[in-house]
Amino acid sequence: MIVVKVGGSALTDKKGFKKAKLEAIESLARQIAEVNPNHFILVHGAGSFGHPFVVEYRLKEEKNLEGIVRAHMSCVELNSIICNVMLEHGLKPFPIHPLQSFRLRNGKISFDVRVFEFALKEGFIPVTHGDMVYDEVKGSFEVLSGDDITLELARVFKADKVGFATDVKGVYVKGRLVKIVSWNDLDHLGFSDGIDVTGGMRAKVEKILRSGIKARIFSLDELKEFLTCEDVGTLVGNVL
Repeated sequence: MIVVKVGGSALTDKKGFKKAKLEAIESLARQIAEVNPNHFILVHGAGSFGHPFVVEYRLKEEKNLEGIVRAHMSCVELNSIICNVMLEHGLKPFPIHPLQSFRLRNGKISFDVRVFEFALKEGFIPVTHGDMVYDEVKGSFEVLSGDDITLELARVFKADKVGFATDVKGVYVKGRLVKIVSWNDLDHLGFSDGIDVTGGMRAKVEKILRSGIKARIFSLDELKEFLTCEDVGTLVGNVL
């Protein structure tokens, strides 16, 4: 099982509004099609399709039903763009939208595993994304990031490979790309600027380390190499 998350920064222009990077999405689909991996799940970020609504409607601070719907519909719009491009490259995407299929309980993720199992069994590629999700304990809607979804899918399906494709080549320490990052390196990491309601690179690295799952962070341009088992980007995890 391979689980890959492609960041919103790689697929959208976060300085714009609902602005997809069509060349990047084409590259994503082409690289997957060239490898055609079995038992593969794709997760993508919301980027400029989801984050602006979270900020505008203050969705991390209050329950605004209009904002929740608008944020979700915009995430679905990006998901549709990606799935359509995948179809054009001969792939068979199976869109799964977390607002309907995921829940939280005090931040802990639960979801219907059978939906993913069915899609995989029938030969589809499940394609899911960051979204607004209901927390049954808090009684509120929360931002569920693609990073969190990816790590939960990797845990549940005991993924052999977990990757995070981004708009950079990996994790940088003092401006230098490093091959391995553990907890000891965290305070020295260099992070890019930009609005990201899910926390950006630091949050990504911390979540991976806390999960206990080893994962690679690499450039979207290196996706094919990752899928064919090359040591691209940065390996995040406590490696002995």
